[in-house]
Amino acid sequence: MNPIHFTVNVPQNLSLKDTAGVIDGFNVAYETSDGRLLLLPYPAAVKLNQLDPQPGEEITILKTQGHRMPAEWVFSLTAKTEQDRAAKETQSELERQLAESLARPRAVRQMPKTARSATSEATEQPKATGTYGPVPQPALASRKTRDCIPYNIAFREIVAFVTKELNDSGEQWSEQSRQDLVSTVLISIGKGGHLGVWER
Repeated sequence: MNPIHFTVNVPQNLSLKDTAGVIDGFNVAYETSDGRLLLLPYPAAVKLNQLDPQPGEEITILKTQGHRMPAEWVFSLTAKTEQDRAAKETQSELERQLAESLARPRAVRQMPKTARSATSEATEQPKATGTYGPVPQPALASRKTRDCIPYNIAFREIVAFVTKELNDSGEQWSEQSRQDLVSTVLISIGKGGHLGVWER
């Protein structure tokens, strides 16, 4: 592997294939994503570990050195890596909030019964013929569970929630990224068993 040479005060962007590194004498060796060799003195490797880059994340390395002074190493995440991390954190937080929101039982409002209707319901028997029609059949318990939300209602709520949260946070996501997030959340909730059949 070709070693990377640093010019003083000239930053270089690169990404690491493996962030563990191998101790080589007084240096620590890293393989970059493009197959080059990054050799850092041990104190610089400690500073790199404090930055905690992930494999494949782009970082900036700057070697500085004043007149008759030892070299100093500066490590930072690039703007692209910062944006990618922020997007992942936002997406994870939105998925968690949406899952919690959709998992809450939905309240069902019922009209209050008058005293007359309550007593008449208790005394009247269901009639199978005539003007009263057939006897109503009990709904199967397996058709709709208590925690399931109809697919179309869940979709509408997820789209509204994602749009509002991204707009409120000032995030500038593309339309495709928003659609991908909505799809990811729908799939996640479906796997969790919280989606019911389409309500018509």
